[in-house]
Amino acid sequence: MALSVGFIGVGNMGNPMAGNVLKAFPMTVFDANPKAMENLIQAGAKRAGSAREVVESSEIVFTSLPASPDVEAIYLESGGLVDRAKPGTILIDLSSVLPSTPRKIEPRAKARGVHFLEAPVSGGVSGARAATLAIMVGGDAEPLQRATPVLRAIGPNIFHVGPVGAGNTVKAINNMMASVNSCAMMEGLALGVKAGLDPMTIYEVVKASSGGSKALERIPKALIPRDFEPGFKVALMNKDLDTFNTIAKELHVPVSFANVAQRYQQAALAAGLGEQDTSVIMTVIERLSAVKVSGK
Repeated sequence: MALSVGFIGVGNMGNPMAGNVLKAFPMTVFDANPKAMENLIQAGAKRAGSAREVVESSEIVFTSLPASPDVEAIYLESGGLVDRAKPGTILIDLSSVLPSTPRKIEPRAKARGVHFLEAPVSGGVSGARAATLAIMVGGDAEPLQRATPVLRAIGPNIFHVGPVGAGNTVKAINNMMASVNSCAMMEGLALGVKAGLDPMTIYEVVKASSGGSKALERIPKALIPRDFEPGFKVALMNKDLDTFNTIAKELHVPVSFANVAQRYQQAALAAGLGEQDTSVIMTVIERLSAVKVSGK
């Protein structure tokens, strides 16, 4: 008999992840926004009226929520997921949060005989749709082994990176590096275009050279066509850079590039672009540089 799976939080990232899990497992779903669930209900998921209803009817429960306060509230408040989960239930948080958040949840869960894993993901909405996400799991090996068949429905690259807290630390490092790479690429692109170079020439040359990174793919996919639909939102990247900087302060690690990248995110937030994809940072750099990478 297939494992019964619950999914709480089916927004921009949660919805396609839940959709892929639903293809292989029976699912109960809940979101505070009823409209967000509609496509999943039509595809065969059972609608729940509350997060409590999800956890009471599922062996494995996923959550995908915006930030640490949301995650701590749904897990730890009186009558929350930890209180309502049956012993043996595996709770898996896919959110990107401060490492202190899963470290608060896990001991409370263990005290009730409930398993807890953190499993932040990387790959954006496109990766969520294609089920190609990288999954960074922090927690005990035994529940991870049991949950692996379900996690494979989300992505093939499942990394057990250590105890709870380690997953979100790796995620913060990854997103910092992705943001820095993208901002550096955009600054170089702006300079090149202002110097009279074709943006696709820059793309082809750097892609074949030592400056290449995944950030380059934004040039043909987002920057030239001016497609800034999320993706990964500016507001979320700003939050993840906050997380990285918080960890750095706690560990007394001097960091510089994360702060530069975050200033661009905050400039985009100030310009009202927080709900657009992080590629929209290009428009901030264009204004500062008095240049546009595309005539469209």
